[in-house]
Formats: sequence, structure tokens, C-alpha cells
Amino acid sequence: ASAWQGKGVGSKLLATALDIADNWMNLHRVELTVYVDNEAAQGLYRKFGFETEGRLRNYAVRDGLFVDALSMARLR
Repeated sequence: ASAWQGKGVGSKLLATALDIADNWMNLHRVELTVYVDNEAAQGLYRKFGFETEGRLRNYAVRDGLFVDALSMARLR
């Protein structure tokens, strides 16, 4: 946990990134990958319209163990 968690920094950063994606780049689709145990991040992404599209099994090694991740996307 970081000193920045729960202070709205992530929301502001994501809102700015999505504003650029929508209004400057005219993107129809924005994708991201998030670890399955990062529920705070998943909640933030859902708040901005991201939906889970799938589970990526054994996606990465963290602390010597394989961990799964979720593939999420937001469509305009």
C-alpha cells in the first residue's frame, strides 16, 4: 500500500488518460491488465467503465509464484 492510495490520485490520472484517449486520440477501445488480487484497482477501473473480458492464468511470476491477471477493456 502506498501513501498515495485512497487520495483520489489514481482517479485523476485515469480520468486524464481517458480524456486524452477519447478527445485527442479518438480511441474506440482502451485495454488494461490488472492482477486478480488488486481489487482496489479493479474497482477504480470499473468506476470508469472498464469491464472484465477474461482471466489470464499464470500471467506473471510474483514473489516466486505464478499469479493470474484480468484483461479489462472500455469501449466507447
